[in-house]
Amino acid sequence: MKTMITGLAVATAALVFAGSSFACQGEHGYKKTAQLLEQSTITSVKKAALMQIIADSKADHDKFTAIGDYSKMNDAVDELAEVKSQIAK
Repeated sequence: MKTMITGLAVATAALVFAGSSFACQGEHGYKKTAQLLEQSTITSVKKAALMQIIADSKADHDKFTAIGDYSKMNDAVDELAEVKSQIAK
């Protein structure tokens, strides 16, 4: 019985400490996209709006990853992809 309880405690501790490794570890290009935006010739008003979208998308990505809502996390990454396409135009 003692061995079972010890094993359960070790397994539980392993899951707790490994929890962050199950989360999305991808940066998805938020920093690179922001750098590309800064270097682009887009108007400053449009640039500011796109930079806000990047910031909001990154915050949403991190929030939804932390709570495990990977569908909404993917929506945030899709917003980043839209910004990338706007920069490429």
